[in-house]
Amino acid sequence: MNLIFKLADAAKVFLQSGRGLTSLLKKGVSIASTQLLHNCKHYIPEVNTILDVGANRGQFALSAKHFYPGAGIHSFEPIPEVYSTLQQNTRHIPRIHTYNFALGSTNGVLEFYANHYSHASSALHVSSLQQQLLPQTAEADQIKVPVKCMDDLLPTLPVKAPVLLKLDVQGFEKEVLKGAVHCLGQIDYLLFETSFVQMYDGEPLFDEMHNYVKELGFEFIAPVGFLQTDDLQILQMDLLYKRRR
Repeated sequence: MNLIFKLADAAKVFLQSGRGLTSLLKKGVSIASTQLLHNCKHYIPEVNTILDVGANRGQFALSAKHFYPGAGIHSFEPIPEVYSTLQQNTRHIPRIHTYNFALGSTNGVLEFYANHYSHASSALHVSSLQQQLLPQTAEADQIKVPVKCMDDLLPTLPVKAPVLLKLDVQGFEKEVLKGAVHCLGQIDYLLFETSFVQMYDGEPLFDEMHNYVKELGFEFIAPVGFLQTDDLQILQMDLLYKRRR
């Protein structure tokens, strides 16, 4: 019965977004990303550049091309094997550019946990709570990946406003923003995932992240997605902000 409800929800999301049910069969297509961007579109009618940090296999970028077809998208994914899939899934899509490194607060090399459930990969270790709630995230391989600061990177990219910075880096969002403090004036919208409970060891929780991005000059627009347990506990939420003018 749960499967029937999930399939019905998926169909509703794709029909509401205008993507059509046949889109569900395409490589890299994500129900969650489609719903997330469908919600974002309500608040952001136009985007010309998307910085897709934590691209995974390209789910967000592919959905973004439906809602913002004219946008140039820059997708960053540090894990080599996952990056290869990202390249395969986006290689025929115009104006999606892919990069095989992480973003953070320093330039150099980063110790990284390549989770066997790739969506949970992070520079931070999965907490015991997350392993309990989501057992599929319990195993990871520790690797080294290159890391760059956005302050050094953004001047080298073709960027046209309005710009959306999307962060899905599993608890490492604040470190990415620390490496972008001098270029944030070029960011019009900020979308990131934040936790209400400790999903990763040492990650800043909602209050800290909300206050930090306010200090950086952004104001809250709305929640546009969430992760919920079967007993309805909200673990994480996707939050949308815009730069104060």
